[in-house]
Amino acid sequence: MQLTARCLSYALSTLALGVSVLLTPVLDPTAARAESEVDATTTVFYESGGNLNLTVINPAVAADVGLGSVVSLQAGWEADVVSGASVAIVDAPGGGSEVDAVTSATTLSDVRHAFRGGATLRSDDARISAAYVYGFESDYRSQSVSISAGTELFERNTALALTYAKSWDSVCDLSQPNAQEAVERQRLPNSTGCFSAKDRSEHALHLHSLQGSWTQAWSPIWNTQLLLSTQLVHGFQGNPYRAVWLGRSAAQEHHPENRARYAIGLGSRIWLRPIGGALQLFGRAYRDTWDVRSVSAELGYERNLGELFRVRARGRYYTQTAAAFFSDDYALDPGGQYFTGDRELSAMQSYLAGGRFEFIPRPRSDGTIGGFLNSLIIVLKGDFVRYDFSDFRYGAVAVPNRRAIFGTLGIEATF
Repeated sequence: MQLTARCLSYALSTLALGVSVLLTPVLDPTAARAESEVDATTTVFYESGGNLNLTVINPAVAADVGLGSVVSLQAGWEADVVSGASVAIVDAPGGGSEVDAVTSATTLSDVRHAFRGGATLRSDDARISAAYVYGFESDYRSQSVSISAGTELFERNTALALTYAKSWDSVCDLSQPNAQEAVERQRLPNSTGCFSAKDRSEHALHLHSLQGSWTQAWSPIWNTQLLLSTQLVHGFQGNPYRAVWLGRSAAQEHHPENRARYAIGLGSRIWLRPIGGALQLFGRAYRDTWDVRSVSAELGYERNLGELFRVRARGRYYTQTAAAFFSDDYALDPGGQYFTGDRELSAMQSYLAGGRFEFIPRPRSDGTIGGFLNSLIIVLKGDFVRYDFSDFRYGAVAVPNRRAIFGTLGIEATF
């Protein structure tokens, strides 16, 4: 279902802030590139909150196969297996009790699949890649293409990269030809008949994304990374399953069709000999044309435990302002022509604590693991997130589902 997919997308994106910096080692000009690599991971996301709990299981497999020293091909698959419940009509009238506040919650389940393929051309100090992704679920279709380029300069102490991506999405909705105004539109009750039935329609959603990065090794023990990104979104950006109580009736939430997003991030990683590990810092600032502004700060610490294990711990704080048209009660305080039931468009904060554990088997005397692997890493990762929504309520009741747990098991092997 689109609702859970977007909630998970938000959760995963906030969880991943700074990962590219905090997991990037100091540039090593002697590092050898493996000919082929296979990664397999499974992530479990669980958000607790009484009747509004949510579970998502995300298996993924990716392969990078080298064809000589210049060309490599990439392929991958991932899925989201979703089950849980969500509030269908935000601020629906009730008796004021906690039970009444979530009586409109509906159960949901769906499976999303995404297949990807791509190719990379490399030289000694540069690369260019292109990729295509096709994703589908019962009520959503997505196609995207991307192209990225990168180069290393000054004896590989400087790395520059640029990526552009374009997506074409189709969103299922209820066909309502007689609804002339947004306040007359009703929510989509279910995904039955999407993309085929006459009482269903579809909306287009287009995304342009651009990101650039500069990674600099200032010394053997210290590097930094600067990230700049922007995204332009045009089309249907609401949740067709969610309605908002407007005073006399409920209507499908109505968001602006255009949104521009801008973000800047700066991270640093430094090896501290006295504590025997690397200290990692990352900060990010964001703003968009819906007037959502956010900042986040992350602190991480990573070290080896002997020759076989590596551990990492991190903590992160995130805060944002509400969208310009957000209101906690549109019946009493309308926000203009737009209205939303999305809690992620309200003022909010989140707190994350997590860790990562890696097992890295030593190679045999012939330089391989098991006689056929160049390297193997087994990864176990977990994160706990708590959300605070100071202005968002379901009627008179605070958001009950404010805690989430992420758990990941992965295997990374090179041949």
